[in-house]
Amino acid sequence: MVRLRKQTLDGNVETLLLAILEAGPSYGYAIAKELNQRCQGILQLGEGTIYPVLHRLEEKKLISAKWRLAGNGRERKYYRLTARGRKALVTNRQQWQMLGVVMRRVLKSTKNLSPKPQLKGATI
Repeated sequence: MVRLRKQTLDGNVETLLLAILEAGPSYGYAIAKELNQRCQGILQLGEGTIYPVLHRLEEKKLISAKWRLAGNGRERKYYRLTARGRKALVTNRQQWQMLGVVMRRVLKSTKNLSPKPQLKGATI
């Protein structure tokens, strides 16, 4: 079985989080849950991975954060995309589209390899 290596993700978790926040403001646990749902088991990111990246995005001013009172009476830190973050997401999507084209073109000849690798998710 082929495992998704952590090195494959390095530098790309920021883009994943920006894409999740594109739908609207959210807090850490909900962001992790949504991301893991969208990954459909191929990738599982924990809050320990998510929060440092959120803080880095905040430092870069790609997202902003605001404390809000949740329904249970506790405060949660909600993150939202800034205009700068939306621009970064557009650029990152374009970069991934170009990389996808390149990878498919170069790896095209491997589609006839036998046996085909089975994907196994990564937990980070």
